[in-house]
Amino acid sequence: MEKNYDIIDLDQEEIPEYCFKVVFLGDIGVGKTSIINYEINNKFDPNIESTLVFKNFSKNYKIADKKIRLQMWDLSGDSTYEKITNSLYRSALCMFIVFSLDDESSFLNLDKWMNDIKKPNDNESPLVVLIGNKKDNISEKYFSEEEIENYCKKNEIDNYFEVSAKNGENIHELFRDIVRRLYIKFIEPFLSEAYSVKTFKTSSRNSEMNECGWNDGKCKVCDCLIY
Repeated sequence: MEKNYDIIDLDQEEIPEYCFKVVFLGDIGVGKTSIINYEINNKFDPNIESTLVFKNFSKNYKIADKKIRLQMWDLSGDSTYEKITNSLYRSALCMFIVFSLDDESSFLNLDKWMNDIKKPNDNESPLVVLIGNKKDNISEKYFSEEEIENYCKKNEIDNYFEVSAKNGENIHELFRDIVRRLYIKFIEPFLSEAYSVKTFKTSSRNSEMNECGWNDGKCKVCDCLIY
């Protein structure tokens, strides 16, 4: 029988069973904050401010009767804060790398972000997602599908999405696909009877307030809730 991976949104008041730290990387102005904002608030804010160092957001979902929270770290693309933001990659189970389809330099700079995430991470195999934003401005698109496809192959990226944070195209589909992939990659194996050893952890075990905002327990997968 085929498994049901339908995903629904949950209220923020819901206490999740699992929490995934995900980070958004990319140059200044590619729309990282706007992508997150559209997913959470279902609208585009033309007056949204650029991220200074980092911003933190979260959203709850339900999949296969499991309550999941994405703890989203929106990191500045300003190299001034590189040492700080690089330290926040640690323990992330998903990396969103964003470039702008109408900005050639943001595509050329993808190698920088790819090299950054290849540095040691608390988790050996985070999910890497490449996002081309500003699809609504397709008349100014600088890249062919072949160029992007070749880049993904070269860097072994299996997940690529073209979205528009302005009109919302593919935004919700992006997040639901990633929630589904995270569930299948990290939670399903944990739930298996033969899988009795917790393999993913964060560096927040001894902090007063862990990375996902709780201080009353730890997550089954990443130490954020009770396991």
